[in-house]
Amino acid sequence: MADVATAVGLTAPAIYRHYRSKDDLLAAAIGGGLDLVGEALAGASESDFLPIAARVAIERRDLWILLQREMRHLGPDRRQPLEERFETEIARPFRALVRRERPDLPAQDVGLVATAVLATLASPSVYRTRMSAREQQRVLAAAAQAACHARWDLMGDRVAPAAPTRAADRVTELLDTAIRLFAARGYQAVSLDDIGAELGLAGPSLYHYYATKSDILVAAFARAAEWLPAQDLSLDELVTAYTDLAVRERRLFAVYVWDAVNLPPEAGRRIRSRLDADIQAWGNALGDVRPGLTASQRLALVHAARAVVHDMVRIGSWHDRAALAAALRALVTAVLTAPLERPAS
Repeated sequence: MADVATAVGLTAPAIYRHYRSKDDLLAAAIGGGLDLVGEALAGASESDFLPIAARVAIERRDLWILLQREMRHLGPDRRQPLEERFETEIARPFRALVRRERPDLPAQDVGLVATAVLATLASPSVYRTRMSAREQQRVLAAAAQAACHARWDLMGDRVAPAAPTRAADRVTELLDTAIRLFAARGYQAVSLDDIGAELGLAGPSLYHYYATKSDILVAAFARAAEWLPAQDLSLDELVTAYTDLAVRERRLFAVYVWDAVNLPPEAGRRIRSRLDADIQAWGNALGDVRPGLTASQRLALVHAARAVVHDMVRIGSWHDRAALAAALRALVTAVLTAPLERPAS
C-alpha cells in the first residue's frame, strides 16, 4: 500500500481511510475498469462496437493485466462479483458480436472465437507503441474483425509433434512440478514447501537442486526460451511451431505470460532479450509477406496474434479441444493478415 500511496501522492494512512486492504484497492481498480468498458460497450452500436472496444482497450490497457494476473489472488467474496460482472458486461456482448458476424459458426465455437477477439483487443497491455492512439485503434479493430471471420478445417488438424525428450531425472521432475503449481496458483502463492510436498521431499531437500524459488522460475523461463522455434523460419512455420508448442506446453505458457514480472532483474533482462528477439523474428517474417505495413503495424499484429495463442491455451476449457491447434493456426493467421493497407488516393 505504501508504494501505491507514493504513486498517487498520498500517505499510506490516507489510502487506508478509503480502502481497508490491498485486496480492497485491487477490487476497486478492477471494478472501475469494468465500469468504463461496460458503459462504453453498452452505448455502442453494432457498426462501431469493435472500434469503441479497441479505444477503451487502449485507454485502460492495465485492466487485462488486473483481470488475468491479479484478480485470481482475491478471495472468493471479492473475486466472484467481479467475474460475474466480466461475464455480463464484457464476455456476453462479445459472444453476441460473434454470433452477428458469424451466423454460420457452430454454437460450440462462439465462445472460442469471442475469447480470441478479446485477446486481440487486450494485447496492448503487454507492449508500447509509437503509433497514435487513433491508428492503434484502427489496427486493433481490424485484427479483431479478422479473428471473428477465421475459418479452420476440423478434419485437417495436424497432430502436434511430440514434446522434446527430457531426461527422467529429479531436476526435471521438480521443474515440471513447479511449473504445474505456478500455473495453477501463481508464483507468489507457491512455496518451496508446496513443491517439495508434491514430490514427497522436505523443503530443505530442494536446495540440492535449486538454491531459491526464483531460480526455479528462471529455469522455467529458460526452458520456454529454449523451446521457442528457430528465428529464421517463414511466417507460416513460426505460427505452426509456436501454436503447437503452446498447445503441448500450456502450463509453461501460463507461467510465461503471468509470472515474467517475478523474474529477478538480471535473469529477467536476459530472458526478455531472447523473447524480444522471437517477437522481432515474427515481425520480420510478417514484413516479408506484407512489405506495405509499417514496423509499428507489424508489431501490433504480432502481439495481437500471440495474445490469441496465450489466452486460448490458458483460459477455460479450450485446451481440451481436439482441434485446438487447427483453430489456433487459423485465428493467428487471420489476425496477422488483417487488412490494414490504405487504398491509394
